[in-house]
Amino acid sequence: MTEHEEYCVSIRESYRMSGSTLIGYAVTLWRWDHLDETWGYAAVCEYLFADYNGSRRKALRQARRDARKLAGIFACTNHDTNEKGMWQ
Repeated sequence: MTEHEEYCVSIRESYRMSGSTLIGYAVTLWRWDHLDETWGYAAVCEYLFADYNGSRRKALRQARRDARKLAGIFACTNHDTNEKGMWQ
């Protein structure tokens, strides 16, 4: 078994319905489940385009800022918008 840290952070695109309209981004705090040996949601915060005057860049910029802060608080890895490394 590979050693995993207890938590990690990532940013995902957020949709109104599956496969439908992109409405923003979601910063996700993940917690490692030692029994199932997989990641599970611990917390999610959404950054909707509507809250940032319809700007995708502003919403993503704020999501990235908060993801960095969250990773610092939990002393964990910030995978940003690329989760490939956390699933290996």
